Amino acid sequence: MASPTDPTGAGPEGPAPDFGTPREGLWTLVERRVLLNVATALALLATGIMLLESISRSALSHSYFWAEESVRYLMIWAFFLTLGAAGRAGHMIRTEMLVERLSPRLQQGANIVTTALGVLFSGVLLYASIPQVVRYRSMGMLTESNLDLPMWLLFLAMPLGAILMGIYYLGALREALTGRDPYQAADADRELPAEMKGPLL
Repeated sequence: MASPTDPTGAGPEGPAPDFGTPREGLWTLVERRVLLNVATALALLATGIMLLESISRSALSHSYFWAEESVRYLMIWAFFLTLGAAGRAGHMIRTEMLVERLSPRLQQGANIVTTALGVLFSGVLLYASIPQVVRYRSMGMLTESNLDLPMWLLFLAMPLGAILMGIYYLGALREALTGRDPYQAADADRELPAEMKGPLL
């Protein structure tokens, strides 16, 4: 940190070495370059359909039967595709009022418990959602609107989201087991602002 006696902030040992940009793993690239972009496109498409429906209702007194249904499923897919990325970016809800007052050893224990519960929840969500997808596929159910989309394909977002969230929590659990706080900013990642960082796989 810079000070009047040390304007460069280098400290007595000189400037900190620059190790270069950290290498991104394949999964990090897929998550940030593919999944987030797809989820953003789905959310934007849903927004466009909502605007179209709103303008059509107010100006033309006409409503599209497929609009509400398509927006609903687009947002569901956008949400579940970003579950893992949201955790890695630090957007999962975390209450720190108690944990930050614990000793370092108890903090590590709390991190292990919470990340293990996250893995467990992801597993339960996956276990509960797969039979639903299989049932919709075997019944051949379609959506109510004239889009006639297969219900199993739409509900496939749930097990996929469970897998993505499970991958995040497995990485966080690994961090916790090695003694690091999985919810702290990943300083090696320079692509995200400091407030949008989390444990990397």
